[in-house]
Amino acid sequence: MRTVRTELASPRDPGLSLPERAAALVAGIPAKFNVDAYPLDDPCFRGVFSGAPDGCLEISGLPEPMRHEVAWWVATCHGTGRRRLDLPGWRAWAQLAGVLAEARGLWSFSDLGLGLWLKAWSQEFYSRWHRVPSPDRRQRVESALSPLLAALGVAYSPAEWWRHDTWDPLIDPRIPRRAREPQLAEPIRFSTLEPGWLAEGLKFYFHLRLETGYWTWSSTHIYRRMVSMGFTEFLARRGIDHPALCAKPETELRGVALDLASYLRSLPGRQGKGRDPETVTRCLEVVASFYSFMADYREEAAVATGDRRWLRLTSAHCRLWRPEEIGRAGPRRALPDADGLAYIADADLSKMFAYIELLGLGKDQTMAVTVGGKRFELAGLGDPSSMRAWILQALTGRRANEILMIGFEPLEDVPGLSADGTPDGAMVAKLRYCQTKIAGAPETILVGDDVVAVVREQQAWVREHYGLAEGERVPYLFPALVNNPRGLRRRSPSSYRIFLGRLDRLVRLTDSHGRALPFSKSHRLRHTKATTLLNLGVPIHVVQRYMGHGSPTMLMHYAHTLASIAERELLALAKVNRDGREIAMDRQDLLDLVNLDRRVDRILPNGYCLLPPTKSCEKGNACHTCDHFATDRSYLPEIRRQLKEAEALVAARQQQYLERYGQPMSENNVWLSQRLVEIQAMRREVKALEAQPDDVNSRAVRGAGVLARPAYGAEPVEVTFERHPPRKGRE
Repeated sequence: MRTVRTELASPRDPGLSLPERAAALVAGIPAKFNVDAYPLDDPCFRGVFSGAPDGCLEISGLPEPMRHEVAWWVATCHGTGRRRLDLPGWRAWAQLAGVLAEARGLWSFSDLGLGLWLKAWSQEFYSRWHRVPSPDRRQRVESALSPLLAALGVAYSPAEWWRHDTWDPLIDPRIPRRAREPQLAEPIRFSTLEPGWLAEGLKFYFHLRLETGYWTWSSTHIYRRMVSMGFTEFLARRGIDHPALCAKPETELRGVALDLASYLRSLPGRQGKGRDPETVTRCLEVVASFYSFMADYREEAAVATGDRRWLRLTSAHCRLWRPEEIGRAGPRRALPDADGLAYIADADLSKMFAYIELLGLGKDQTMAVTVGGKRFELAGLGDPSSMRAWILQALTGRRANEILMIGFEPLEDVPGLSADGTPDGAMVAKLRYCQTKIAGAPETILVGDDVVAVVREQQAWVREHYGLAEGERVPYLFPALVNNPRGLRRRSPSSYRIFLGRLDRLVRLTDSHGRALPFSKSHRLRHTKATTLLNLGVPIHVVQRYMGHGSPTMLMHYAHTLASIAERELLALAKVNRDGREIAMDRQDLLDLVNLDRRVDRILPNGYCLLPPTKSCEKGNACHTCDHFATDRSYLPEIRRQLKEAEALVAARQQQYLERYGQPMSENNVWLSQRLVEIQAMRREVKALEAQPDDVNSRAVRGAGVLARPAYGAEPVEVTFERHPPRKGRE
């Protein structure tokens, strides 16, 4: 055997022999993995292997470099927790590799490609059993060895990291990534991308974006997916096999670009509908950005990829589409605020909290619920982890990724605050969440004892689920539920949404307007939390820090939600004046009137003041006797209270007058006459508001009520007109 150097360098060092490279692989792994056998009665190895309840993997018959490679692979799978090794499959490879190493003089698993390994295994299987292996068995042994060969190809290759067809940060530490990446455990594969020149060009483009910090690892996943959402299929259908996309870019490129835009718009989207226009826009933006970059760096791209055809790119590739031809995607917003679909009302949110318990109940437990007016006993979905994640989203307003990536011990003490002796809802601790979207944004928020209780319950569940001792912990508070024996991987947002979707299909909740109220659109909880804080009068800069925004720009979307909710509530109810007759003014005009010049001081405790903005009021609180006063059913409880207090006050003053002067107070008394006028006005208002039907949204009247007032004592006249169409730009 060759001599191994004393000081081991990197396994990618081209000056090292194969045995030396294999020895360099295991230089940094724990000694317990560098052994000749992996017994499954050891808890450390039991979590790495699958496919057999007990047994042992013997590798003593392999050459030392191969044993080092197996040890490195077992340690890597153990450390990442992403992959479990199939024990029966590896037993077959350990036996076959020992025979081939002795017969052919092999040093490493990388000495043969996957095809040759499978051919040798098929021949050995046939010689032993005298039959061809079944496709399932062949697939099983192939899936056992192929990840190791791919990983060794990266570990041994002296080439730059971006030249590999698979980018895996857990295997190749040279790949740029942040300390916390939502998609760190998900590799990016270019081997499935056709044509080949596109794959090589994208690798060159993506790696420069990553190394300069312009993109993050998670955003690179998105752009890789955008390219494959129709662009590669378009190239195949059109038979385009040249980076320039056409023979004469000056005259033909525009037509190809417009054909691509039309093709993407024609593709089917979800649920059989057409492709979302915003998705099409983003796909076109990614393609446009890619070609603009490659046209600027065509000389460097030709050298790096070894394909001189990139030199055919011209300045025309920098402007494939005009802005109006692809639209403007803009920042993503979960739901349209103007329709109130992003904000969840308090009553609807309470209803969701009542039903979310069904998600955490065991499958052998039931819960009585009312669906569609009928009462049912529904079995639980058995996912308390998703239930608590949703509750934390609702209580804190965090994004789903920020909750699912929370560490196992996310709570920090705040000096001077304690959960003991504090009122319900008081802030008692800091929650450290995982902020990955906005660089430099805050990563902690103050939370109350309700959040602390949910975190403690989830910690206890994780300890029980993984059999952890009191002092032990796992990296994440919400670990993945499957293929995660040691709890090293966090739960994926897709798995979280799947269980929330099951709850949606089970209960089919609707809000107070009859619209669907889905649990799976959990980003609405963030809109609701921000809007609620603004509604409570919390300063904008405080809400900005709490929501983790780098600037007030995004926060203004929530302020718009708050304004739209207030506008909708004002427009929903008909208004009456002091005579109890409906105000004949269009409700939209009334909204504009009370908001002109920011005259929000015209919104009263019992209604609205229609006094023009240029005038001031000299009547004090005599609103019920004023021609400029208007009110609606939302103020009915307040008007009833004022009427009751006014009647009680008049009765008390009359009794005092009688006891002092020995005679009743005259109705012509200057004080009593004004009080009686106010009482009569309030009685007419209450009578008119109580007579209105429950559904007054479709009723609209015009003309100022005071101008249409009949003679004193005559029956009120209602003047009605059709509702005006909404003004341009207003929903």
